[in-house]
Amino acid sequence: MEIVVRVPGSCGELVQGFAGGEPFLGTCPIDRYTTVQVSDRFFEFDGLGEKSQQALRIALARLGRSSFPYGMKLTSELPRGKGMASSSADIAAVVVAVMEAFGESWTPELIMDIAVQIEPTDGVFWPGIVLMNQVCGKVWKCFSQVPALRGAVFDVGGMVDTCAFHQQENVAEDMSGMCNAFRQAMEAGRAERIAQIATESALANQKALYKEELAQIWQSGQSAGAWGVNVAHSGTVLGLWWSADKDAAELHACAERIARTAGVDYLGQVSLCSGGVEVRR
Repeated sequence: MEIVVRVPGSCGELVQGFAGGEPFLGTCPIDRYTTVQVSDRFFEFDGLGEKSQQALRIALARLGRSSFPYGMKLTSELPRGKGMASSSADIAAVVVAVMEAFGESWTPELIMDIAVQIEPTDGVFWPGIVLMNQVCGKVWKCFSQVPALRGAVFDVGGMVDTCAFHQQENVAEDMSGMCNAFRQAMEAGRAERIAQIATESALANQKALYKEELAQIWQSGQSAGAWGVNVAHSGTVLGLWWSADKDAAELHACAERIARTAGVDYLGQVSLCSGGVEVRR
């Protein structure tokens, strides 16, 4: 038996804040992945961190089982503690791998229910892009149409503990207007408008988690024709976004120049993609 489960990570969030006193975020899934392999040809557990192990235990308990009779290996393209949904992708991939190994059905709702028991969760495992409450896991709206955006990811350095950040986060100004604008832009499929709203959210988040390099990177991005900038609202990465038609080589060269000027790490070029879980047998 061989099962391979793949879940995308994120470049932070397209939007995040509070609306009516309730936290929300708009997911920003990208084509960087966590992969979990299950096999009966090896029996060790490799690459599972603390949160992945928690997900394994909870999933097994849901099935009334105390042990997993196969081997499991987790690998990831997502750095830890940067706001790229590495833990959410890991948790989702492990939960689905367990269910698939025992021939049990699963849903995004099941993954969400398990994930929020472990930490505030990014819904990258939900198909499309979702607007959701990351603390309780309630999905407000699911958008199947993904904006055609190509981005460059930068890291300003350091690490952020997502759980600790949310524990100290207080209800700030109401961003219902931004939330509604994001919903309308997503429903209309207006990629450039979505990038603009992401920029508004990134700049507003400076009050909660200041990124000294944000202003310079955004200014340089605008000069290079970028439509918008977004951030990991509880992490260290940010993304500049262009039309998906932007030449890849030109974008790469531009991103390298911006990284050198701003003194940040360039983590590479990505495309916005649909969230969800891929399973291969």
